[in-house]
Amino acid sequence: MDAPYRRPRKEIAIASAEPEFTAEQVGWRFAIGTTIIVVAYAAWPLIPVVVASDLDPSIKAALSGLLGAMPFLSKFVAIAVMGRPAYYFLKRTVYDRIRRRWQRESA
Repeated sequence: MDAPYRRPRKEIAIASAEPEFTAEQVGWRFAIGTTIIVVAYAAWPLIPVVVASDLDPSIKAALSGLLGAMPFLSKFVAIAVMGRPAYYFLKRTVYDRIRRRWQRESA
């Protein structure tokens, strides 16, 4: 039994409705947002210091939980500081790198 004839599929690029921003347009807000994210990851090594301290156990638990959640919470603060142009710039840059790597691996 022969398989039905199939037309080759065309790849269609979907036009993005997002405006394109450059690094010059996002400026200092992007730098501050990136710094907030990087500094927040420095909170994790402080967790053992808090646990080893002579604080009340409930305070230790609260502080270590807050320090553990810092990287997650910092992303919300960073996006608020960066604003929409920097968010779109970051998103486009990350997606472009992922696409290039995906194409390189699949080739």
